[in-house]
Amino acid sequence: MHEAAQDPDETALAARLRSVQADLTKSEAMIAQWLLLNEATLPMETGASLAAKTGVSEITVSRFLRRIGFRGMAELKAEIGSPAARMHLHAADRYMRLLEGELGTLLRRDADAILSLGAQIGRSEWDAAITAIDSADEVFVTGFQTVRGLAEDFARRLGIVRGSVRYVSAHDGGLVEWVPSRRRDGEARTLVLVDMVPYAREAEIVVRMARGLGMEVVVITDELNTWAQAHTPLVFHASTKAGAFLESTGPLATLLNLVTHAVAARDPDKVRQRISAWPAVLRDLGLY
Repeated sequence: MHEAAQDPDETALAARLRSVQADLTKSEAMIAQWLLLNEATLPMETGASLAAKTGVSEITVSRFLRRIGFRGMAELKAEIGSPAARMHLHAADRYMRLLEGELGTLLRRDADAILSLGAQIGRSEWDAAITAIDSADEVFVTGFQTVRGLAEDFARRLGIVRGSVRYVSAHDGGLVEWVPSRRRDGEARTLVLVDMVPYAREAEIVVRMARGLGMEVVVITDELNTWAQAHTPLVFHASTKAGAFLESTGPLATLLNLVTHAVAARDPDKVRQRISAWPAVLRDLGLY
């Protein structure tokens, strides 16, 4: 077997990690991957912060650093800053080079759109929306066309931090989930709808139906949506026009992640207990 040639743009640290990657444990591989992707910011890290960001213990980080030839973070940082290391194209240089091109422009626009979400979550309606989702006995999530996958992913992630979350599809199930049930009579229900241009024809109809059934409705949508506000004040916009061939779903995904986090933050201990109980349910499937 021939040893792979070293990339001339590869840093000394990357080359060192690549040389041992075939023999790494799962925890060590996670550390190595993080180091490879974040070499430019390593000078700002500590052993504790590296452990926290990779989900391993500080002892595991220390052992890994020793395995690849460093006595600690200080020695690793010194290696990165050494004259030999500067002979290679540094990760930070690659970052700046990317920012100068077309893709860099798109990245900056997406980053600006994500930062602008602060104005949305700073509104008084944000707290009302999180309350509506957190306190509901049952939460429904739906999305159409190109953002259906985004909505389904959100439903699964929200279902990790709270119970009784269901993705619904008007086309697949005919909204049979909304048929009144005497067993659940009087329970509070909330619909979260994710949508963006081009809006699905039935999106507004579904929202109107949910409101007619007494549900709270939260709409996560793009900056051009003008119809949702007529049905609910709980409408939150993310900028999706980054100048790419297709609209960017990145800011919408970030906004949905913030919703999940905010719901979990209402009762963190309860969420931790729920997550701790999850492996026992999966044990017999042997998925992990």
